[in-house]
Amino acid sequence: MWRSTARLLAATATLLAATACGQQSLMPKSGGRPYEVVVVDDYGGTVRKALQLPVEGLPQEEPQFDVSAISSDQYNLTAQTSRSIVVTAIDEKKERISIRYERDALAKPQLIIYLTAHSEKQLMDNAPQWGRQIRTLLNNHETAIATAHLHDNHNAEAEKRIKEMFGVSMLVPADMTASKRGDNFLWIAKNGIEGMRSICLYTIPRGHDFADMRDSVMKRNLPGETDNMYMQTRREGLKNEKTATAEGQPTVWRGLWEMENDAMGGPFVAHVVDLPEKESLLVAEAFVYAPETTKRNKLKLTEAALHTLKAR
Repeated sequence: MWRSTARLLAATATLLAATACGQQSLMPKSGGRPYEVVVVDDYGGTVRKALQLPVEGLPQEEPQFDVSAISSDQYNLTAQTSRSIVVTAIDEKKERISIRYERDALAKPQLIIYLTAHSEKQLMDNAPQWGRQIRTLLNNHETAIATAHLHDNHNAEAEKRIKEMFGVSMLVPADMTASKRGDNFLWIAKNGIEGMRSICLYTIPRGHDFADMRDSVMKRNLPGETDNMYMQTRREGLKNEKTATAEGQPTVWRGLWEMENDAMGGPFVAHVVDLPEKESLLVAEAFVYAPETTKRNKLKLTEAALHTLKAR
């Protein structure tokens, strides 16, 4: 174990030294796909299990992260430039599990998390606690990458329309160019061979059931091919994921939508913020229709736009 740790530290030091000798602009670009994580020395597969818990609010089970597990012997210069890395170690001198992390240390953008435990048993017994922390760090990292990309690739025309209609600012992905406008309602979308990604903004009155209000808005503004086809919120599994704790912070709803009298459906996430001057709530919602394909990344990368919403 100690020889493996020594090799791991030596390889890391080599790349750190190479990076330090150059300018910041010469730092290599990180590799890997969104929500892909390299795990180094995964004792008993414990980290993989913690990272591959299913994503909530999807119609089919998908893992929260795609994991590639390697040994410290395989932690070469290529692996060290991955966008997300978890390095696990067992250190008998440690009494408690420790988590520390570095950003953009060996590549950019990058997050390296160091997870150290006293023993494999301690690592497994405490997986729910440290697993939650690591998943949060990795999710925030992916959101930061996606929003940074939005700052460089966004639809200024759609953003102007959002400002005019609702008095708020929000970045919209550059490839989402289709749109439809209604009464206090705006739909923006990209329709491709792998399905459709959509963002909707609309207002609803305070003090009413969210699902009821959402259904009313969608039925009125996004009807199906016939009058008896319309979008509805599936009550089963609908979750108020986060309640606003401060002014300007959103309440987050996550669940599934389905088209009444049709086979269409998929996941959605809605960020709801209060608009005191308009005495109403603004809903910024992302939803996906992607039959027979995975939906995690499509929804999460579209949801990144909602994180840029500024009501003030």
